[in-house]
Amino acid sequence: MNKNIIFQKCRFNNIYFLLYIIMLFIKVLIDYKIYPDKQELSKYYLQLKFINYLYTYNLSDFLAIIPLFIRKKLLKKKKNILTKIKDEDNKIKNDFPLVYTNSFILIADNKKKITIIYCIILGTCDFLKCFAKILYSIIYSGKEIDLYTFSCLVPLEIILQFICSYLILKTHFNKLQYFSLFLNFGIFIIILIIDIINISLYNSFDGKILYFYIAHIIFYSIEYSLGKKILLYGFISIYLLIIIKGCIVLIFGLLFSLVMFFVDRNIFLKFELFFSEKKYILLIIANIFSNFFVNLFLWLIIDRFSPNYLPFVFIFEEIIYLIADIIDNFEYNIMGWDLYIRIALYLISAIGVMIHNEIVVINICNLGSDTKYFLDKKVESEELFANTENIDIIKRYETIEMDSVDEENRDSIDNEGENSLYY
Repeated sequence: MNKNIIFQKCRFNNIYFLLYIIMLFIKVLIDYKIYPDKQELSKYYLQLKFINYLYTYNLSDFLAIIPLFIRKKLLKKKKNILTKIKDEDNKIKNDFPLVYTNSFILIADNKKKITIIYCIILGTCDFLKCFAKILYSIIYSGKEIDLYTFSCLVPLEIILQFICSYLILKTHFNKLQYFSLFLNFGIFIIILIIDIINISLYNSFDGKILYFYIAHIIFYSIEYSLGKKILLYGFISIYLLIIIKGCIVLIFGLLFSLVMFFVDRNIFLKFELFFSEKKYILLIIANIFSNFFVNLFLWLIIDRFSPNYLPFVFIFEEIIYLIADIIDNFEYNIMGWDLYIRIALYLISAIGVMIHNEIVVINICNLGSDTKYFLDKKVESEELFANTENIDIIKRYETIEMDSVDEENRDSIDNEGENSLYY
């Protein structure tokens, strides 16, 4: 291969990234409109976290029942077509003993049990990622859990997502993927230093937020990798997985709300503001639907690709939040001295993610030798050589060493012939 940089072809499934970005932008604008007047905003931070991160988020999961029913109806039509074929196959199978049937059934049953356990862990992680953000508002009442865009968190998200996929999905890292991992780690360290400077010198945001965000990131990194593993087993669909996840989060959410009700009832009395005006009610309903579509497209990306593609989503989220902050004139310190440096580092990080997922394959210093792209090309060339009788193609695979070996063999044969004649 003469090319140093190779770009992979675009797929139709990439449309899910575009749909996710559009729905996320709509969701962010709705979230900002739910906020009350800025003078009273600090009084309702905790209630907003309950609404955005727990209640509307959880209720949106149950909207997956609609596509689940549609999918079942479509599958029924296919089953009716395949019924006759299956009946004929069953007749043939009854004539011959199936030696391995019991072992197959046992393996399937074991995988189903493991799937149930994984679903419980996934639902627990989904609740804990929401709880991590709510906990900050409980401990530090009157403070918003937000920080400026293009912080060190997205490079950290990328690193943790790669590591979780490696550990849970047992993915193999080649040279380019290790290069991408260390590249993002270096970017994380640089932006972390910038964030620490901004916290200490300019008080840009509360540094304690980072601890809660790190917990949030860890939980959903495990969730997405575990979700991919469940989907690979093939026993449940995306829609059923979302519903099961929603049921588990609902149980934890009700228990948590009950505990908070006994601890401080005033928290729930303040919810009256969000149900007193028609504007807030409509925005909350819109938030439920937008949450559903964002969540759906996210899981479709995981299903069609892998969790390692999610860093593209994380990077686009930062751009969307920056645009939304500028549109809404929100009072966050988003235009710092280092903004353009952070944006440049994010662009480099995006290139690193493309390299990790082999969207861009770099063939410099033999870095791309063990990528899927080059291994596939090697297999294709070997198959072509094995199956062809074309002399021109065969000559292509002849090396100088083979030619030199042939010449040595010819010389040895000639010498043997001469010696036999001499004697």
